[in-house]
Amino acid sequence: MTTRIAHVVTTFYETNVVGFVLALAADQRRHGCQVELAVGRNASPELLAAKRSEGLVIHQVPALRKYLRPCHEGQALLALYRLFRRRGYQVVHTHLAKAGVLGRLAARLAQVPRVIHSVYGATFGPSQFWGRRVLFRGLERLAGRSTDAFIFVGRELMEAYARAGVCPREKGRVINVGKDLSPFLEVAALSPAERRRRRRELGFRDQDIVLGNVSRIVPLKGHDYALEVFASLKSHFPTLKLALVGDAKTPSEQAFKNRLLKSIRGRSLEKDIIITGWTREPARYFAAFDLYLSTSLAPEGLPETFVEAAATGVPVVGFDCYGVREIPGVKATLVPSRNVPALTAVLRREIEGLIAAPGQGNGSPHGGQPPEILRELCRKFDKGKMVRQSWEVYHQLLGN
Repeated sequence: MTTRIAHVVTTFYETNVVGFVLALAADQRRHGCQVELAVGRNASPELLAAKRSEGLVIHQVPALRKYLRPCHEGQALLALYRLFRRRGYQVVHTHLAKAGVLGRLAARLAQVPRVIHSVYGATFGPSQFWGRRVLFRGLERLAGRSTDAFIFVGRELMEAYARAGVCPREKGRVINVGKDLSPFLEVAALSPAERRRRRRELGFRDQDIVLGNVSRIVPLKGHDYALEVFASLKSHFPTLKLALVGDAKTPSEQAFKNRLLKSIRGRSLEKDIIITGWTREPARYFAAFDLYLSTSLAPEGLPETFVEAAATGVPVVGFDCYGVREIPGVKATLVPSRNVPALTAVLRREIEGLIAAPGQGNGSPHGGQPPEILRELCRKFDKGKMVRQSWEVYHQLLGN
């Protein structure tokens, strides 16, 4: 009998998580499974059309939204329950927090035989305020009772879920995300002259000190903290620049971006802070970065941009999070979440070091990475390995 699988994901844009979901779906279809997706209201019409044209069945659930809307959660739960009953899946695999809780509860109500949940970050992580932490931990424990297997992107994340009583250790498995690191390895191999040329192409001068960040423009990525730190350092370092590589997607995210832009204008920093918009080629910006600034408050399980920074040799300064210590070769100086004075002090020391070091602060390589570190990065975050290990979880659960 053909195995029927549903992947449930909150949003459907060209993001890393959706890329992982599509990679798993493609592999499972190659194994002869019937695979369908259930996605929320916030989805790219172009991506939906493209994947449906490839024969992938995608059900859109309008009540399933990225951000908490209490009036919609019951509707989303009911809609997912009806979908699972109607389609008769043998496996439901949920991704991201909202889809993870509602999808797993709906799957158990619909008596789906096997339920898997992929955890990309701790919804009750230390960066969350205590009230949200308590609420989300309780929801995760409830949904955890309906989960047959957990897939974690990092070991620290899995340990946090085990300590919180959400996931028994025997139900969890660490499967690192799969990434194509080749564009970032190409950046790492650039000569100092080529780096300077690429910086100029992106609008930076040789004397500029460029702080970089690659992420969606959303509140949980902490761009307002980055702006606060940058503004306090700008008077000490006149050539300091900040490149925010990313964009907002949903209407509420766009509203946050507009507030951010207003704050930038209010501080007269329009010429010093660049918001590039969304790009399919983030690696090209790493050639311009002197430091990677991470102010994310999101409950990261293993920050992929830190992997990219490690591949390119760009040092990271920012707020601490799970998974950083699991990345081979990462050069990270981290402070507790939301501690702006500590982050400012650390960043000032790093910038002063760049200025004092001959050839630094102008797009030259940051010492590079030993070949063995680059090989280890590629092995650890290999997409083929991620897909194979994920299939092993299915194989064990289904007993075939």
